[in-house]
Amino acid sequence: MSEETRIDTRARILQAALDTFSEKGYAASVDDIARRAGVVKQTLYHHFGSKEGLFREAFTGMCSMLVVDAASSAGSVRLDIQHFVEAFESRVLSEEGLAFHRVMMAELQRFPELAHTLHESWQVAQNRLVRLLQAGMERGELRAEPAEFAAEVLISLLTGVHRGRLMGKPLHESQLSPAQIVDVFMRAFAPDAKAALPDFPLHP
Repeated sequence: MSEETRIDTRARILQAALDTFSEKGYAASVDDIARRAGVVKQTLYHHFGSKEGLFREAFTGMCSMLVVDAASSAGSVRLDIQHFVEAFESRVLSEEGLAFHRVMMAELQRFPELAHTLHESWQVAQNRLVRLLQAGMERGELRAEPAEFAAEVLISLLTGVHRGRLMGKPLHESQLSPAQIVDVFMRAFAPDAKAALPDFPLHP
């Protein structure tokens, strides 16, 4: 078997595993995965050793695919935020992304390292977002605040939509649409927002 053929076979098995595990959870049979990939079961074991090994590798790869890219700046912080929100919607809120999250949550006790892997992958994206927001603050497009705090606010808005989708709520019925999230964030962190927004006491 040539190296190119080996890589192609491995990729087909991984995709078949992701599709099958996403549909049926960890209870999916190796026979179903092999049939979907167009290989015999022995080929699957040759590449991944076991069902557990295949599950780990398939979902570790999915963690990387779901990381929202915030590496480059468009020169406008509003556009940067818009691109980040759109990427979040197309990856994390995709049917594949939501199915992955449901299976991962169901299998955390069996594979606790998956949560750690996903957290590390997401942290990379969050760090990139912090740098973009910091650059926007330095250009005067956003109010000067700790960029880490601003990033947490934006991600909290996005994860609210994520929770709604996980519960089966269509995106258009969620509390905030992607466009509204961008507008809310930009208004909250506008250069003059501090004067415009009153300070509310924590207790009456």
